[in-house]
Amino acid sequence: MKKVYKIVSIIVLLLVFVLNGCSTKSGDGGENDITLEDEIYLKSLEVYSNAVNPEQIYHISYPYYYYAFTADSDGSIRSGLFDFTDNIPPEELKGRENGFEYYVEYIKSLPEMEKGDNLACYVICRYIDAEGNEESIYRRCYDNFPEDWEEFIGWCNQICGGEYLSGQGQLQTVTPEFLTEIFGITDEDVREGTLQDMIDLLELDMKEVTELFRIQEALNEYYATVKEPLIEPHRPKELVSVDSTQEEYEAFLAQFFEKIGADNVTEEESDQEYFRCFYLLDKEKYFYTARTSDIEQLPAKKRDTDDYYSMELDAHIEDMVMKTDFIYNADKKYILVPMENDPDMMIAFCE
Repeated sequence: MKKVYKIVSIIVLLLVFVLNGCSTKSGDGGENDITLEDEIYLKSLEVYSNAVNPEQIYHISYPYYYYAFTADSDGSIRSGLFDFTDNIPPEELKGRENGFEYYVEYIKSLPEMEKGDNLACYVICRYIDAEGNEESIYRRCYDNFPEDWEEFIGWCNQICGGEYLSGQGQLQTVTPEFLTEIFGITDEDVREGTLQDMIDLLELDMKEVTELFRIQEALNEYYATVKEPLIEPHRPKELVSVDSTQEEYEAFLAQFFEKIGADNVTEEESDQEYFRCFYLLDKEKYFYTARTSDIEQLPAKKRDTDDYYSMELDAHIEDMVMKTDFIYNADKKYILVPMENDPDMMIAFCE
């Protein structure tokens, strides 16, 4: 029995020796040394660098994709995602000279709460530290690129597997000339204003236009914002019920359709109780109308985020609804529920 105890003791001692040997950080350059860099792991690195770039690429999201401008299905230009093809996987960044650990310290050294007029760069870094905790770093710089930024961008391009970002030179900003160059739009494409008006009103910057950005949506948002003062008084701050006859309802709709193009409107079978459903042929959009005399039967609910009511239409999926805006007409007898924001149609309904 003593012989068995002796063999077990030897095995335990060997295991302790092996485990201690694996965890030792001798720092003598031996093959089995484990450095701090071997114990941290880069999860993701998102970088915006707004140096003028002939390739028009200003935004990468390692290790997955970069953002670039491309033609949409309707021919308009947008910012879209493209996969990296030759990037270095995060697990292969360990052990490289001036590798990930070095640049984590560089990112930490960048300004944290800097303010300025024009965004120069923005970094979002997420990694697992030596203790296994997930860490996140957010840094922004304005008006000028920080010291050694070009070197950092060179490393970013290296791990992404190509020349994507620029790290030096003139700062690119959102100007009318830039929007024309990238998206092919001019002042003539802006309803009731200019490109500069749109930039100012929407506060467009390089971060926004180099994310998932569609120029047509920006043009529509600008126009809707300009027209909002005409629509806002008709938004439902309270629920109103005003009696109307069926004949009055039909006459009102006929006048409304004349304003938006009577030949362009067809009535469809409604999938919502107490609502009538219509379809705009040219814009391929649906909208609903209703009478406020039916307000108690309509699914109007108060929003939590503002002072307006909205309609909770049946989504025809179990326990799901579609929250949609609605407006009253001038005498508050009728309701319009546009399924897409169309300021011209809404103004025609209000008048």
